[in-house]
Amino acid sequence: YQYRNIAQALDTRTMIGLARSQDVDPRFFLPMPKAPPSKVWLEDEYRTLISSLQNEDLDKCLKHFATKALQLGNNADERDSLFSFGGTGLEFAKSVSSVPEERVEIVCLQALASHSADFRCCQNIIKMGGVQLLQQTYTKRHKSIVIRRQIAKTLGNLSVHQCFHEEIIRAGWVTVLSRWISSSDLTLSLHAARTLANLDTDFVSCTYEDGVYLIHPIYREKESINADIVFVHGLLGGPFKTWRQQDRKGPGADKSSDGTESVKKGTYTFCWPKDWLAKDCGNIRILSVEYDTDLSTWNANCPFETEKRGLTVRASSILQKLKKADIGSRPIIWVGHSMGGLLIKQILSIADDTPGLDNIVNNTVGVLFYSTPHRGSSLAHLSNQASLIVAPTVEVKEMGRDSPMLRRLHKDFQQLVMEHGIPCLSFGELEKTQIRTPKLKMLIVPPESSDPGIGEFHAIKTSHLNICKPWDRDSELYTETLKFIRRCLLQGRIENILKAGMTFKDSDR
Repeated sequence: YQYRNIAQALDTRTMIGLARSQDVDPRFFLPMPKAPPSKVWLEDEYRTLISSLQNEDLDKCLKHFATKALQLGNNADERDSLFSFGGTGLEFAKSVSSVPEERVEIVCLQALASHSADFRCCQNIIKMGGVQLLQQTYTKRHKSIVIRRQIAKTLGNLSVHQCFHEEIIRAGWVTVLSRWISSSDLTLSLHAARTLANLDTDFVSCTYEDGVYLIHPIYREKESINADIVFVHGLLGGPFKTWRQQDRKGPGADKSSDGTESVKKGTYTFCWPKDWLAKDCGNIRILSVEYDTDLSTWNANCPFETEKRGLTVRASSILQKLKKADIGSRPIIWVGHSMGGLLIKQILSIADDTPGLDNIVNNTVGVLFYSTPHRGSSLAHLSNQASLIVAPTVEVKEMGRDSPMLRRLHKDFQQLVMEHGIPCLSFGELEKTQIRTPKLKMLIVPPESSDPGIGEFHAIKTSHLNICKPWDRDSELYTETLKFIRRCLLQGRIENILKAGMTFKDSDR
């Protein structure tokens, strides 16, 4: 009774503050209001909504996602047959649901989440009752983790714009997000954390746009943040899977387990930066970046995205998003796996040449590479020569051996590191990775390519996929990473003290 009275009396600012407080009692929040009943199929409402988002000057990829969603289940008689589904959306939906109509809803939600990254589409989503439609979907499919993730991603994109905050709060989503942020599902938790951080304008002075995730701290903390650590995944990676602990193999099992049993025992982590690094290094903020990649244009999410897939365009987009997340206002350590390391180098190169962004380079106190192909990847070379990959994507072509673009990028990076005195630590793989068939194994990035010739280099007896996944907290991979980051953080603190001292002297003078 007392909790209910408090919940009814809470203003929105206090409610959001509570939602971003660790171990808060759920009784502080009122239940989500019941969504108005729908007189038509949910999928029909989604098609109506997605159709309303289409515009002549809309991004080609968004139109592609919309067309794919609108084509699903047009014929009511085909709702229960696989004929009404198509494309990669079908294969994805089939893998997560045995209910035909739920599969369609998942693909429609994917299309809506993609559209919500565009501000004009967000305006129409709000205008057409999209937030309430998400309410209906959640009420109906609250047990589906995939649907919850897509809803949380859409809400996160809407929350980027303060003009939509009131609509999200009024629909009761803060109550749901307060539960999702503590979910054991990493993807759902990080989507919720991003949304709540964007809503928390009293405490957070920056914005986390689509593709930028707050790994730590996801709750409000009294301690001030002294440094930022930014993780950038590689080809076919992602913020929710690349930075996990190395997979375990169960007794007698042929495939690596997902670690569920180990998680229950507290011996496995799906995100070591969140569960290990945040505890071993105090007063830091950890961000993880997301971007789409693929080996073949046949599998790419959007066939019209070719011009977006190059390093320069990707790096520019990520740089602008990180700037809005307040990267550059304090010491920065960059961590990249494979292609992610190339993106980091390109980001720093662009920032160094762009007026107003030089503080990102000036505040960079360390760069860490996990099997980054500074001189190209064997995979790209093999795919081009032996047609291992049909129609390789732009990102694969750019990572070819002795690529002029890579040579130019590395030369610029070496000069930048020397001018600014930036420490570097690199790891290289020594074990071959299986490619397509058990008979074909290769070093994706051989040591002669993963060694940048700058700073420390450690060749580790592990594969390309596991080079960024420590076995445990005592493994060489993690202990060397931790030592390097601690040294960089110390250097950052010293530089801040010196800068503060110089500012004091100047003002005193």
